[in-house]
Amino acid sequence: MLKKSSSRLAFVLLVLICIQSVISGLAVSAAVPEPTKLKIYVGPPKVPADNNEYETIYVQLQDSKGVPARANRDIEIYLSSSSTYVGSVEPVIKIRAGETYAVAKFYSTYTPGSTTITAAASGFETVQATMTTVGPVPYKLAVYSFPEVLPADNRQYGAVVVQLQDSSGTPAKAPIGNVNVSLFSSNTTIGTVEPYVVIASGSTYAVARFNTTTLEGSTTITAIASGYVTGQTTIRTQWFSNETATKLLVCVSPPKVPADGVFYDAVAVQLQDSKGRIVNASYDISVSLSSSNTGIGKITESITIPKNQSYAIARFNSTYRSGTTTITAVATNLTVDTSTITTVGPVPSKLAIYCVPSNLPADNRQYGAVVVQLQDSSGTPAKDPEGNVKVDLFSSKPEVGFVASPLVIPYGKTYSITSFNSTFIAGSTDLTAQTAGYDSAQAKISTNLIDEIPLTIVVSAEPAMINSGENSTIRILVRYNDTVPAPGVTVKLSSNKGGTFSTITDEKNGYYSAVFTAPKVNSKTVISVTANASKTGYITKNGSVTITVEPVIQLGSLRLYIKDSDGNPVRAANVVSTSQPSGASPVASTTDQDGLASFTDIMAGTYIFNITKEGYETKNIVLAVNINQTTTYTLTLTKIQSSLFDFNVLLIAVVSIAAAAVIIVAFVFLRRRRRLPE
Repeated sequence: MLKKSSSRLAFVLLVLICIQSVISGLAVSAAVPEPTKLKIYVGPPKVPADNNEYETIYVQLQDSKGVPARANRDIEIYLSSSSTYVGSVEPVIKIRAGETYAVAKFYSTYTPGSTTITAAASGFETVQATMTTVGPVPYKLAVYSFPEVLPADNRQYGAVVVQLQDSSGTPAKAPIGNVNVSLFSSNTTIGTVEPYVVIASGSTYAVARFNTTTLEGSTTITAIASGYVTGQTTIRTQWFSNETATKLLVCVSPPKVPADGVFYDAVAVQLQDSKGRIVNASYDISVSLSSSNTGIGKITESITIPKNQSYAIARFNSTYRSGTTTITAVATNLTVDTSTITTVGPVPSKLAIYCVPSNLPADNRQYGAVVVQLQDSSGTPAKDPEGNVKVDLFSSKPEVGFVASPLVIPYGKTYSITSFNSTFIAGSTDLTAQTAGYDSAQAKISTNLIDEIPLTIVVSAEPAMINSGENSTIRILVRYNDTVPAPGVTVKLSSNKGGTFSTITDEKNGYYSAVFTAPKVNSKTVISVTANASKTGYITKNGSVTITVEPVIQLGSLRLYIKDSDGNPVRAANVVSTSQPSGASPVASTTDQDGLASFTDIMAGTYIFNITKEGYETKNIVLAVNINQTTTYTLTLTKIQSSLFDFNVLLIAVVSIAAAAVIIVAFVFLRRRRRLPE
């Protein structure tokens, strides 16, 4: 029966242990959010349609409340782009175990537009976001003669410029796959053109060869390409003038080029006579060129029109600044000529800031999650024309997180990425980006507690050894996970052997303090002071320190005069304490010739003294020693009556009686002796 009861008890205990384990496990798992869904962040959401690679797609794991969640294993994310002619995306990325997100590369093309990015993973609902590439959308063909008049000399010239333009006439880049343009000449007796020319992907124009004849006249060049509006231009041919060259003619083609920092063979300088007819150079002619605004673009400083040629071509180097500059050509004995060339592109005027992801763990880690972009007034990505752009960044609540500053957007780039440093404090902070010459920008980033972060605590006491009733300052350093200071913590203090604490003072930077007042003790006492640190969302911790408390010995002095009943000093009397204040040792003294027993600097309090002297009655007396005072007492000892006196009296009496008895016996004896003769 006993064995059966023991077995049942063991079974019940086992069940209880299992239930407790399950509950504990549930409690732990409840504290750490489990990933239940995906979210895509795109930052920046717009990039140039320039066939470049951009790390702009962020896929994050979140719990059901939208809080970042850590992967409990490596999770593969499958990505796709709905419009690959606009841009494609890395097909597979992996969110590593313990991480909350991963970044995918986006590959833009030369075709502006929007595409939908889709992210899918096993066990999660599919999510989508939009990515946009920007730039002029090619719409039509424009054709230019370069230069406008060619020699009718039965030679071939690269003189037909075919450019892609958007609907407003802005140069536009050919998409991936090139643009094949067919060309036609309306009057082949004047000249013929190549049957087709290819505008390469990423280029805005191409140059076709034109074959002149020996006839003067004009012909219309027509350019057609599938999907684009047809373009036309007129080419004129002339015989060389027999007159001497008197002036220069500057011809620019195409008249507009992108502000993209690229070299363009777009400026021709031609010789003409006084009537504007072309002239064949009789010797090499050196021509100097200049640009009125080198911030827009620079021109080759010097070119040579070779002997027997009517013109030469100069190279124009655009910058990232949009605008118009005047090209001037100068040569000895020739009239100066000018023409303008325009560069087009978005003009940067403001900053934009993106936080990707905009919700991060509060785990004291660094995340490359802050993107700052240069934009024009309409929000189109733009490049600074001068050079690198240094951007200062600020966090409104650095206790939540701070951002690496400054950030530099390199010359020729539209944006740059910097780090956000989270802390162990959850919350939101506004990030501000600013730099001279641009409108500033702001964005909000939030952090959440998703990990079980313990508070660590270090307790110290200064001083660690005090007297009874004195004070010691208790300082408590509280940190998150033994790394960074923890502000806003609730600290409670307790003592195992009494004493009192003042109100807790927050000294900032994770330090807290209070004043401990030791209790009254009569003997050396070691007190353990315990500090409890707690904060919502963090694991509570305790710390302790010991304080040694010494009793306070308050002293006084005692002067005890001992006299006999006649008022005479009693010398050599022994004065010994038989009871003294708690913690005090017994004291003893002997009276001097003045009958004085002195006790200097003994513990204040109540004493019982035993006073003895041969021939005197023994006496016990209760005396009080006052703090920091000398207390004087006078005590009278009574002499003991001598027992030797009584003995002498008795002896005299005995002797007297004995003598009397002898006399009587002698008297009787003599009387008897007298009677005998009778």
